[in-house]
Amino acid sequence: MKLMNQPINGYLGDDLIELLGSTDYDTLNIVVAFAKNSGVLRIKDSLDNFRKRGGTVNLFIGVDLGVTSYEALTALLLCSDSLSVVHSEKSQTFHPKIYQFLGKEKGMIVVGSHNLTGGGLWTNFESSVHIPLDISNPDSSRLLRDQEEYLNALASLKDSIMPIKSKDDVDLLLNNGYISKEVSQRVRQCQENKLNKDINLKPLFGNGVQATLPRMSELPKDEMAAGPSVFGEQEINKTTDSYKTIWFETRRLTGGSRNILDLSMRSLVEKGDPEGTPFDLGEPRFMRGAVEFFGVDPSSTNVRKDITLNFEGVNYESNTILFPVGDSANGTWRLQIKGVSPSQERITDAFRAKGEDHYLVQKVVTFTKVTDDYYSIAVFPESELENFKKASSILARNGATTNAKLLGLL
Repeated sequence: MKLMNQPINGYLGDDLIELLGSTDYDTLNIVVAFAKNSGVLRIKDSLDNFRKRGGTVNLFIGVDLGVTSYEALTALLLCSDSLSVVHSEKSQTFHPKIYQFLGKEKGMIVVGSHNLTGGGLWTNFESSVHIPLDISNPDSSRLLRDQEEYLNALASLKDSIMPIKSKDDVDLLLNNGYISKEVSQRVRQCQENKLNKDINLKPLFGNGVQATLPRMSELPKDEMAAGPSVFGEQEINKTTDSYKTIWFETRRLTGGSRNILDLSMRSLVEKGDPEGTPFDLGEPRFMRGAVEFFGVDPSSTNVRKDITLNFEGVNYESNTILFPVGDSANGTWRLQIKGVSPSQERITDAFRAKGEDHYLVQKVVTFTKVTDDYYSIAVFPESELENFKKASSILARNGATTNAKLLGLL
């Protein structure tokens, strides 16, 4: 048995990846209050590999307090065997945090404060007890029996539990306000932060303990080889990692599927100050262009880069960033949103399934960085543009002129 006090003496995310890679276990039951992409995408490959080896993953997730996101549930739907949402319409919060691994001879129960989020698994102050189980031991058998009774009780909650069988069920939760998209949460948070600054609230505390996500080399080898990595080669300090989301006004777009997004070499700043940020160009009123967000030097026009986009839980690889030359050149970088999933589904087909010929046209498209080659993409109606403009810490043009389309950093 051990007591983990994250981030002082360990990270639950690291332990989960290690446990999922062990052949000692064939079942994982997770019961948590909140889930977000920041945690889900970082263990997604491990969950997929666990299931490929014959493992079973069962999830009970809460949706209280507006924390669990649409993206997290769509991703979890694809990397689990059963997914259920628990919620009470009365003022009763579903708030447990339990991770239970079971095998033929061994087991492990983790009970503590860790939610299935990036903060809960790596960077927040969290504590948990990790209890190893010997299936043949009477004390372990009692714990297992108690846990099984609890899971059965949850599954029997009738109208307070909702099995998520398809993406339509996740959409139902979204459309009825039980969950929201993560960028929408970020927009609200930015607006609240701006309000606090406007009324001159002063910070009274420091920045806590530095907590970082693991380096690429620290992952188990089978995780490094399994699909696109969700860990960069550099440590990411979650306490100071700013501008994780960029948004674009799309208007008409280009390409046969209207799926090519221009990325400026430099941008005209309309609001905010890029000084001291990665976008600092050292010029009044201008900053480094949108392509910088994707880890590409705007001046390195001979570079091509492929990135993976996660759209509604599915990874689409080989979306190409390039600087076109010849007849197709227009003096700006481009992101060709044309990725293909491991099952050979095209992201453009996923867009068409939304019922619009050109889903990205006249929208606000957002990209949230996981690493420099892995991003979550979300699409919002153009009517949300004003909210994005107000929430942005830096508002600029996706180009050097006032008639260029808008972009913003959150």
